Amino acid sequence: MTIRTALGCALIIASAGPTLAGEVGPVADTMATEYPNEKIGPRVLNVEPNVPPASGKLLEKQGKWLNDHGVSPHLSMTEIYLRNPSVGLDTGNHEALTIFAIGADFNLDKLVSLPGGTIHFEQLYVPWTSNLTYGGQVGDVIAGKPGPYIPRVSHLSLFTYEQKLMDDKLAIEVGKSNAGNYFGLPLCNVPLGCVNAILQDTAGINPPPYANWGARVGYDFSSALRAQVGAWRSNNAYPFTNGWERDAGDSGGTLSTVYLANLAYRTDYRMEAYPQTLEVLGFHNNGQQTDPYYTVNGTSKVTDSSAESDTSKGVSGFYLGAKKTVWRQDGGKTNDPTPTAVAAYASLTHTLDEDTTNGVGTQGNAGLILSAPFRSRPFDSYSVNVNWAQLTSREQRFLEEAHAASGGGSYNPGRNEYAVSLDANFILTDSIVVSPFVLRTWGASSWLNPYTGVNPRDGYAAGLLFHVQFDEMLGLNPHH
Repeated sequence: MTIRTALGCALIIASAGPTLAGEVGPVADTMATEYPNEKIGPRVLNVEPNVPPASGKLLEKQGKWLNDHGVSPHLSMTEIYLRNPSVGLDTGNHEALTIFAIGADFNLDKLVSLPGGTIHFEQLYVPWTSNLTYGGQVGDVIAGKPGPYIPRVSHLSLFTYEQKLMDDKLAIEVGKSNAGNYFGLPLCNVPLGCVNAILQDTAGINPPPYANWGARVGYDFSSALRAQVGAWRSNNAYPFTNGWERDAGDSGGTLSTVYLANLAYRTDYRMEAYPQTLEVLGFHNNGQQTDPYYTVNGTSKVTDSSAESDTSKGVSGFYLGAKKTVWRQDGGKTNDPTPTAVAAYASLTHTLDEDTTNGVGTQGNAGLILSAPFRSRPFDSYSVNVNWAQLTSREQRFLEEAHAASGGGSYNPGRNEYAVSLDANFILTDSIVVSPFVLRTWGASSWLNPYTGVNPRDGYAAGLLFHVQFDEMLGLNPHH
């Protein structure tokens, strides 16, 4: 294995998370130059350096000229390396991906004198992959689902027109994007630590980098409080799309529509001494659901394979998330933008329907993030993260019978799976982040590979994520 493939990135992880607790100063995303709720688009799902940028960079003058003329380029390389030494159905495997993101934001006020208008664009290239079957080799919801399956090299991940009105309080955006850029933003320290299978599959948001036709409307009641509604077309065969399709294309997928509404309150250290995040999200997908267990005859689809699976119309659910800085070494008495602090977070996602195709009924996530414990490294963070996933009772019955039908005998796991992980973000420069993690599972299932006849093992998984923001490194984004 080469060094190149032995590193990992966070850009496209299906459940990714926002930047470090205690974000300081204007962040790297040009869509987020003021407040936490401004940070939208694919880069909200990626840990980015929040170090004030150094001066004298190679293309700093060119970057300023571009920005003055309304163009903010984005160029990054992200890599991911995952390994399952002892957990899952087939242990001792690894997955590696290398991803390049190229795009830009076009400020139409500066370009064509259209106040409040912006075009967002981003194209992803995944030229090098290794072992895309890793997720099925692990098999479970918590350690297996985060393993990205990206069989195509090129993906349109963002192409939208955004119009802001009413002194920028109202935002309307239409085009190709991923709904996870705006709704249900994870709270954990490292994006891989809280991938949400319910939002991605049941709700139909689809994992990043997969973009769908959609529209959203957001209104800022204040710099911290935002309400949004949105609707996206969803393709359940998303691994085989490239984002440029006008409809299902040649992916073989079934299209549905996901409707989303949320209310989010987010602050940072510029706004209060003990920042907090609260988000309430409801979803409904109108697509046909295939029952995990029953056929149209009311029998098991494992034992009655000649009958078609039972189906139903639509699925609904909700997401609740909260995060709060609960301790500061300085007692909150200073204006330090990167204090030594501890933040606590928790989230819960639940599906209201038992017969959902996905088969995951509830997911929970909680943890603690320690920021800047060493004053010589004020931008690093460390975290302990706890995950819980519960399968629906129908999914559990299906897994038990599929296991027995494959010659596996008694199926050991129950409906509940738990995991504890440790992770960290090491901010090496103002453009490079390295994020290692290790997790231990209990109750791992064969959810992603039910007919193996092998009882999944509890154990350890690990990974290393690596992100280089070349636009910052070269000075192409002067307002970091």
